[in-house]
Amino acid sequence: MKTWLAVLLTLFLCVSLGFNVYLWISVKQHNDSAYKLEASYEHRLQHEAAQERGTQVKSNVEPFSERRTSTSSSKADRAHIPSNERGDLRSPSRQINQNDIAALTTLLNDGKYALLATELTNFLKHEPLNESLLLLEGELIEMTKPLPTALVHYYDLAELPLSLETLSFIDSKIATLYQQAQTQLSQDEQWELVARLNEPLYQRIPDAKHYTLNLAEAYAYQQKLTLMEDVLAALPLNDRDANMIRDKAYEMRDMASANTAPSHSEIEPTSSDAARYQTRVALERIGDQYRLEAKALNQKANMILDTGASTTAISSRLFARLGRMRNLTFIGNFNIRTASGTIEAPLVQIPRFYFAGYEFNDVSAIVLPEDALPDADGLLGMNVLGQFDFAIMPQSSELILTERD
Repeated sequence: MKTWLAVLLTLFLCVSLGFNVYLWISVKQHNDSAYKLEASYEHRLQHEAAQERGTQVKSNVEPFSERRTSTSSSKADRAHIPSNERGDLRSPSRQINQNDIAALTTLLNDGKYALLATELTNFLKHEPLNESLLLLEGELIEMTKPLPTALVHYYDLAELPLSLETLSFIDSKIATLYQQAQTQLSQDEQWELVARLNEPLYQRIPDAKHYTLNLAEAYAYQQKLTLMEDVLAALPLNDRDANMIRDKAYEMRDMASANTAPSHSEIEPTSSDAARYQTRVALERIGDQYRLEAKALNQKANMILDTGASTTAISSRLFARLGRMRNLTFIGNFNIRTASGTIEAPLVQIPRFYFAGYEFNDVSAIVLPEDALPDADGLLGMNVLGQFDFAIMPQSSELILTERD
């Protein structure tokens, strides 16, 4: 009996051991198969990713041609290197870094606006909400587009989901650019440009009262009374500021109707003028133009006397001699009417301007292209002449300036 029990126990142990061995072999084979399948899948993914990266590099845009690198080659040498052989090709999928921002800022400061526009477009395709890129784009538009366009662009930026710090900066930028231009243009009585500044802003932000009032005032001084009333209709009838503009506009209309005095160029000095201090300025007559000598900062300037120009203008050559934006304050670009048509030109502020022994501070001037002033340094306009009572004496080729009381 004991022998049979021993035999049965032995058989049970053998069967159990065999079954366990079978299970272990089956599990191992399954795991090996799964591992090989996973490895094959990962290998395929890596291969496809490598192919995709290769395609991206081939289709990537050319990087900055002026970008600074740590190589010993000069910019001139690098200009002849094909873009696919340079060492600074970047993958469009990586995030922009401070070196990229510095390179873009250099392009802006160097005036390479076309190249900067191309690079910003490429970067913003991959990072459309990158705040550094968006602010650089705003500065580019400031330098290359009319100021009202730049201001509207900043308003559009302010509607994006940006950080509070950036939104605060944009608000400050709008206020600074607008107030600087509004003050300068109003001071020089350039009411047409004041209207052009405020018209797009009034349409963009119709609830902003200061844009409404400033636009209405510009129309009032130009005696565009219907346009003035259309703008002021946005305000209550009893609005004090609106009614002050209306009163001024209709007062000017009545004075203009009663005033039949000749223009400045036809006025001869009178005995009453002799009691006030007068200055005589020698004029050079060339054809139907009168020319005189002036000085902008430390640069002598041969200027055309232009009593029909509301704003003084300088040539692009004089602008370059004055050190461009290093010595002048940039107000903004504006659409300017000239004898040959409307052009887009920058308006700048000259810190010191000298004429007829007088010094003028912060004189605004339009920078005209070379072909608009081929043989003169600029036009002396009414923002300077209008500070005097003046008369032109054709017989003696003189300009007589009489100081106002």
